[in-house]
Amino acid sequence: MGKGLALRWALMHDVWLGSRRIEKAEAVSREYESVARGFYGNRMKGSIKGVVNTDIPPLVEVVVLTLPPKHAIETVKTIKDKLTSQHVVVSVIVPMAREEKLFTYSPVVVGGKAAYEKSAAELVAEEVGNIPVVSAFQTVPASYLRDLDSVLNVDVLVSGQDEHALQTVARMTHDIPNLRALRVGPLSTSKMVESITPLLINAAILNNLKDPSIRIVPWFPSDFAEE
Repeated sequence: MGKGLALRWALMHDVWLGSRRIEKAEAVSREYESVARGFYGNRMKGSIKGVVNTDIPPLVEVVVLTLPPKHAIETVKTIKDKLTSQHVVVSVIVPMAREEKLFTYSPVVVGGKAAYEKSAAELVAEEVGNIPVVSAFQTVPASYLRDLDSVLNVDVLVSGQDEHALQTVARMTHDIPNLRALRVGPLSTSKMVESITPLLINAAILNNLKDPSIRIVPWFPSDFAEE
């Protein structure tokens, strides 16, 4: 997810990639920027650069967490003291586990205990305190994002309650052509959205589908349409 979002947003935004090691951050950012510039050419107005995680907050307005669940909260702890109320934190985290060939929603483990009652996004929000947190992008296939030739005619289900943060994420979503941001409720609804990802993967496995996603469409009964 991180690679795809970086490649898409670099068309018009400056993107900073974080890592615990500067060598990795710089190497990966050079690779991604080369791909982006090769695709966009002179149309590219942004950039992709690497930095250690703890140096990211002062450089950006929006912090996007595309972390494995087992590392998410610990990483947030390392940057939270540098976050301010002007930041927006976006959680793309999906807690899931594989059981034989299928996947299931699996709660994040915090302090050695599974947080069954909370979504990953809610746990992030508890950690950062008054910083607005929005949950989004969990149901967008990463392979589609990475393939810059792909047309992303899918919906992004957005959870959160801070109006400014929601508007910011909506704008960022619409900066990627053909993605549509749909609000689905407060941050507590993120647990439902996060659990859709393993469901979609299972549908792909069991029905030989390639990277299924979500598109919300209205339903018009035939008798209603005739009237």
